[in-house]
Amino acid sequence: MCLLTYMNVNGIMALTLWDSGSTLTAMSLHFADVSRALVFNLIEPVTLQLGTVGSRSKINFGTMAQMELAGLTPLEYIDVVNIDCYDLLMGTLFMH
Repeated sequence: MCLLTYMNVNGIMALTLWDSGSTLTAMSLHFADVSRALVFNLIEPVTLQLGTVGSRSKINFGTMAQMELAGLTPLEYIDVVNIDCYDLLMGTLFMH
């Protein structure tokens, strides 16, 4: 099940997909650029397995982002990946 909301990330409203079928927490490359997130290279790329046969990619970058959620402003690690249509994807690990 998915939910679509806006969430304040690094002071900018991000179109956020909350996906209970995913463990990924990710930011789009475009939003990372617009929000001036400090993006860093991962020492070891991580395989990103998507929900279709043969659909794989690598996560090469990460960032720390300030999020505003329910009055809290945690600094969270987020993978930076080439996603389309959404600024952020929030999976079950973040929801926990």
